[in-house]
Amino acid sequence: MKYIALALLSLATLSVSAQQKKKIVKKTTTTVKPLLSSKADSVSYAFGRDIGASLKSLEIADWNKELIGKAIISALDGQNSLIAEEELRVVIQNAVNEARELKEKENLAKEQAFFTENAKKATVKSTEEGLQYEILVEGNGEKPSRENEVTVHYTGTLLDGKKFDSSLDRNEPLKMKLDRVIEGWKIGVPLMSKGAKYRFYVPSKLGYGSQNMGAIPPNSILIFDIELLDFVKDEV
Repeated sequence: MKYIALALLSLATLSVSAQQKKKIVKKTTTTVKPLLSSKADSVSYAFGRDIGASLKSLEIADWNKELIGKAIISALDGQNSLIAEEELRVVIQNAVNEARELKEKENLAKEQAFFTENAKKATVKSTEEGLQYEILVEGNGEKPSRENEVTVHYTGTLLDGKKFDSSLDRNEPLKMKLDRVIEGWKIGVPLMSKGAKYRFYVPSKLGYGSQNMGAIPPNSILIFDIELLDFVKDEV
């Protein structure tokens, strides 16, 4: 709540600065004063950019920016709120929840369309759980189980091609027990033999689901290129 409140405060400050700039432009058409002409202007603008970006990330469809500014100014001036103070939290939380639910529905619809089309490719195979994969390089020999420790190189990208992680970039393979990774890996890596390289298309239900993982938005399809370098069986 403090974060959202700061966001609104920043947006209001930026709105006031913009209104001041408009007044300056009306006075003269030959000279336009810089928007950031003082320390206060710089501070206000910095808050506006930072918190405005945070508000945008909420992906709420309709913003009345002018009204946001007026509401913040009225609060600063000690005027009464048009919405009872005890109801403000409810209004904000409902708006955030509605925006999240709408985005989740949109993402799930896009996901379903993608996997339907991707499955039509001759090189793409599917598991019964919904994981899709392509064999880039086939390996030979035994395959790991979910209980084994594996050593892999991998690159993870989103559907738009944005890379969110890569052991290759760090020049350091990942060594981890398969029971500690996402379900898509638990299903996919045991399909591989040592030396194999597969591309996995992981639906959100086998990835991070509706969780927001920073660089990975909720309900994201994850694409992994994984090379199985080695694995160690548990001693019996």
